[in-house]
Amino acid sequence: MKFVEKAKIDFETPIIIEAFPGTGLVGSIAAFQIIKELNLKYFGYFEIDGILPLTTIEKGIPYPPVRAYANKDFIVLFSDIIIPPFKINELAEFIVKTFSNKNPKLFVSLGGIMAGKSEKVFGIANKEELIEDLKNYVEIFDFGVVGGIGGNLMIKCQDNGFDAIGLLAETVGIRPDPRGGANLLEVLNKMFNLNINVEGLIKEAEAIENKLKELAEQQLKMMSKSRKEYPMYI
Repeated sequence: MKFVEKAKIDFETPIIIEAFPGTGLVGSIAAFQIIKELNLKYFGYFEIDGILPLTTIEKGIPYPPVRAYANKDFIVLFSDIIIPPFKINELAEFIVKTFSNKNPKLFVSLGGIMAGKSEKVFGIANKEELIEDLKNYVEIFDFGVVGGIGGNLMIKCQDNGFDAIGLLAETVGIRPDPRGGANLLEVLNKMFNLNINVEGLIKEAEAIENKLKELAEQQLKMMSKSRKEYPMYI
């Protein structure tokens, strides 16, 4: 496993945001918006044995599936594929080792939790002082389990003396959830004065929700018609 740098960036205690695919893709959706609106530069990519041999094409140019975008203040870790479970521990440790020489101010993991709705954002952290600070922005996730790389990354950060927090957006989880992504961005905007626009994601969420409502209504009509045409007798 290695990280290949593709650009020279003079960092100033950057915030490192991990947003690999997870429940509802809320972290990935939020990260994509950050990359786009902050005009982050393609910084490099991870070579990881055992992942899908997939290449992403953007505007005709090929990119590796697991990569990083950055400016002097932020490094965003992004992936087009789900990280295999057997690689999570190794990758989390490698991320901390790789970026420790960039003098990171904070590691932030973005993820989702299945809730059947997209309303709240919860917070976790690897230090008590960070928990107290998070209370100014989100509700603390008191008890449960966290899947994917996020929780593992926070533990590796703690082992190596780095501050780390996790933001977990409620999500329906069964489909990409732009509303959950927008909720994450609203918290990040407040925490880091980012001013990322979320209106587009909200409109996208409303369009998806209206379409699902329309499909549900059509299904109910079909079921009602079916009962009338083919009544059941006992």
